[in-house]
Amino acid sequence: MHPSLIINDDALQNSIHTDFNIETLDSTCTFSEGPIWSTEGYYLFSDIPENIICKIEVGKPKEIYLQNSGCETLTDDVYAQMKGSNALAFYAGNLLICQHGGQGIAQYNGKQIEPFITGYGGKPFNSPNDIIVHSNGSIFFSDPPYGLQGQHLIPERYQPVAGIYCWRDGDVQLLFDQYQYPNGVCLSPDGTKLYACSNKPFERYVMQFDVADLTKRHMLCNENGDGIECDRNGNIYLCAKEGIVIVNDAGKRLGVIQLPTIPANLCWGGKDMNDLFITARQNIFLIRNLDLVD
Repeated sequence: MHPSLIINDDALQNSIHTDFNIETLDSTCTFSEGPIWSTEGYYLFSDIPENIICKIEVGKPKEIYLQNSGCETLTDDVYAQMKGSNALAFYAGNLLICQHGGQGIAQYNGKQIEPFITGYGGKPFNSPNDIIVHSNGSIFFSDPPYGLQGQHLIPERYQPVAGIYCWRDGDVQLLFDQYQYPNGVCLSPDGTKLYACSNKPFERYVMQFDVADLTKRHMLCNENGDGIECDRNGNIYLCAKEGIVIVNDAGKRLGVIQLPTIPANLCWGGKDMNDLFITARQNIFLIRNLDLVD
């Protein structure tokens, strides 16, 4: 068993390989975030303060994939240092980009960045943070004020709440506005549940939503998370100060994978989609073959 692994419930050993290694793929980022796996065999992730999206293939150095990914050059004092892109997702062959400085969801078709989901109620978003695409075409995303100066809402210019939204068939619906700093969003493996979290200690709870009826919700557990992801068994992985916290679909803590630096986000990738790719401040970590594959 790897020494960084803390097991709180033996059931965890039925879901992951416990004799894993933690590889450092890169340690030269400013603040890495928002990773996604491409079936073409590489990962993409954002470096928010640098306003770039990077590409990395395992065994090769990272390279810049897209410049000005969160916005063009800005001088407006409402923008914080974190004006670049954040989470990424693929949709209809394009790359969706959560743009802090751009105040919306953009799409990149391989040639140019274009606006895609631009606002709600006649106002731009605050700074879209995390995003997940459902198999039915729905897009869920969070919109905290992390990209704004002082990380505070500016309701006269942008959204008056920090919300979790659903885009479906061109319409945007506000699902939840009770977090002051909504952060990670992810879907259960069968697509029936949406999970959301906040990384603020005063908002220590994970919410669960019913995807079929978006008004049905309940608190799953008292945990914090920045990025959030599910494995094949429905266990939930939360990026927290103590590392990767793993809880089951009933909200019970199963264990923690401790890391050298605080993780911000994560995704599954690799040939069998069982390698865990982690963005953690200046570092990029990879745990190969973590998820047990039948």
